[in-house]
Amino acid sequence: MYHGIMENNYIDLIKKYSPESFYKTENKILSLMKREFYEIMINRWDTVYIEDKKGMRGLPNIFQSKKEYLKELNDFLSITNQRISIDKPIINFDYMSKYRINMIHPSISTHYVITIRKSHNIVFDENYFLSVGFFTVAQFNFLKHIVQSKKTLFISGGTSTGKTTLLKFLLHYIDKDERLVVIEDTKEIVVPSEYNVVYLRTQEGELSVKEVSSSDLVKTSLRVRPDRILMGEIRRDEVVDFLHAINTGHSGSISTGHGNSAIDMISRLEILLIEAGIPYEATARYLGRGIDYIVQLGDKTNRRVHSISEVRYEKGKVVVRDVFKKY
Repeated sequence: MYHGIMENNYIDLIKKYSPESFYKTENKILSLMKREFYEIMINRWDTVYIEDKKGMRGLPNIFQSKKEYLKELNDFLSITNQRISIDKPIINFDYMSKYRINMIHPSISTHYVITIRKSHNIVFDENYFLSVGFFTVAQFNFLKHIVQSKKTLFISGGTSTGKTTLLKFLLHYIDKDERLVVIEDTKEIVVPSEYNVVYLRTQEGELSVKEVSSSDLVKTSLRVRPDRILMGEIRRDEVVDFLHAINTGHSGSISTGHGNSAIDMISRLEILLIEAGIPYEATARYLGRGIDYIVQLGDKTNRRVHSISEVRYEKGKVVVRDVFKKY
């Protein structure tokens, strides 16, 4: 009898101080990801932010201690089959084709930092974009004309301004007889199943795994007979191979990039080309003859087409002229 009472007391203590021994709770990071949000930012165990339709705000009491945060983080890494360490202090990956995740190791920061961006794979139609003021009827008709006439398009804007959303929308005006190659770091661009499409993804180098860069993928794309190349985002030296591709028979390609204006975007691309060893004169010719139009989007609080600009190569220089200005 005494033994039974003691045994019950032990069980009560275990239930109180070690509940995970009796039941498995959902990982708290995964639980956060079930919310409606644009981005979740975990700066440390006691500093968590969310950005959604209401704006950005702190989320208190998500993790009760640093120890709990580390446990949840390790469980999350196990679930997503990822590894982060001193020798691999930055990782970027996607989860369930819906979330883009960046993690930073404390060796290069003060704490484990996690940033999660949610991809909204809803493809809106022109009525939606017109109703929310994303573009005007004239801008829509002109964008449709650009795509259907196989002009090369660059979509410029800041983070969360709708660059990928616009790109996915414009895909529907590409002829279904064309073969598309999509190049991305993480999967965001989903082309309708009736299209002839090849998806290529970058790969980080690790141990015996060879790194595959965006530049490698652009070169590879030329060997799989693309009509158009769709670049998720141009950041580095892939700009050389992309511009070479669109200057040698792959007009109608579309890419996105971070820029505050059409001229700013051209300047950024010029710097990338020069850093890659392309002479300035050739840089101007590459850009002026490669890119036909730049669509500039507003900031994330004013998601709309700010301007559409034509890009030309004239007298050895890149010339940018607004076709549609801010309205």
